[in-house]
Amino acid sequence: MKSLISVIIFTLPGLLAYFWINLFGLTPTTKRESSEVVAISALLWIPIVAIILFMYQIMALITHLSIAQPPFDIIFIKKDWTLLSNKITDLNKLSENIWFLLFYIFSSIIISFLVAKFIMQKGYKFMLEQVNKVREENGIAPLSEKTTVWNEMFLNNKGQVVEFSKGESSEAGIVGSLVKVPRAHEPDKGIVLEAVDHWTKVMEYYHVDIDHTFIDTSNGTVIKVYNSDQALEAQRLYRERVDNGSIS
Repeated sequence: MKSLISVIIFTLPGLLAYFWINLFGLTPTTKRESSEVVAISALLWIPIVAIILFMYQIMALITHLSIAQPPFDIIFIKKDWTLLSNKITDLNKLSENIWFLLFYIFSSIIISFLVAKFIMQKGYKFMLEQVNKVREENGIAPLSEKTTVWNEMFLNNKGQVVEFSKGESSEAGIVGSLVKVPRAHEPDKGIVLEAVDHWTKVMEYYHVDIDHTFIDTSNGTVIKVYNSDQALEAQRLYRERVDNGSIS
């Protein structure tokens, strides 16, 4: 039981923040080793626990003031909360209290989410700006805001018409509208295309420029991304010809 409590107290907040950051889309270029995850979680643990203990100390002070008397003595305030000193042993002692443990877990979920959100929206961009300044001063190309080529190409929340094929295959690729793509480090890069027959016929009748071509050098997969504006215009012209009976 003590081991479980220690994991909750000293590991949970940082791991939660790391989980939120990855869920928000800030994924590393490669899968991290367990030791790296532990180190990052330990760094994230510091600000989260500092905020949680600050909140706890404020609420503990309230219980020692006259305001914590009727009619203000609601259920979680009327109990006498132990004031924290500067000793780490206070945290261990408080962890034996089930109410503090529940408060700690619930607070960890919320605070880790907010800290991860701040890092994703503000902290990472600020850090990237500073890193790129140094890289440019050293004559090195700046880093992209997206951490992987896959994220840069396909996780931008916009409609894309693509052609999927194998590099060594002589057969025509599969053309369709991309609706589902995996995250960067999913082992299988399965994608979902819709309106395959429709877009295949559109591309047979009209030429549409290819904006980008993604090549997976490990397995030879090729995904060509068509120009969105031209693809929509070609689709409009194709539908007009279908409506006019020019195309059956």
